[in-house]
Amino acid sequence: MIIYVTKETAERYNLTMPDNKFFSVSGLTKAVIKMEEGDALLEWGAKLFYFDRRKCLEVANFASKLTLFLIDIKVGDLQNVGELMAQYMFDIFENDREMTELLARFFKEHPIAVFSKLKDRSSIAHLNHTLWHFADDGYRLYEYIENGILQTRKFNKFFNTRMPVTKMTGGKKEYVFPAEEFKKQLKERYRGK
Repeated sequence: MIIYVTKETAERYNLTMPDNKFFSVSGLTKAVIKMEEGDALLEWGAKLFYFDRRKCLEVANFASKLTLFLIDIKVGDLQNVGELMAQYMFDIFENDREMTELLARFFKEHPIAVFSKLKDRSSIAHLNHTLWHFADDGYRLYEYIENGILQTRKFNKFFNTRMPVTKMTGGKKEYVFPAEEFKKQLKERYRGK
């Protein structure tokens, strides 16, 4: 998976981008980008936001608009972001056996998450709109604190199963539920395979 980050996100997390002339990235990062670039189901946009003075990431899939809110992500946690995303995705589809099997296969085939620079304007617009209008710039998370515990699983599941987002298909704007759209596209990917 490729996680394309905004400039501010890269700066705050001290990420070295693949196009940096002064610092090189690993050969593995370059290989993953070369193999997976252009496959929208494997591409994610990411934007930094803050909740309760903690760094958080909003991560949205290019193809389906499936959006995950990752809370309290420190610099040292970045190596586990792909695994954290997978956990939330398994949680969203926990009652769907077919999807959990497809997700297991998907993550087995694409186990590595790497970072690159976000340039996709549609993804940037989605991240900004979702963070502002749905998450209220992070303040909506306060509504999901129960007995002193932030219910991030519930927050992510609610957004992806109950909040329609716009998606352009063949030049037409349509409304989709991110979880349904991701499921549809993942099933298409593995149909007959």
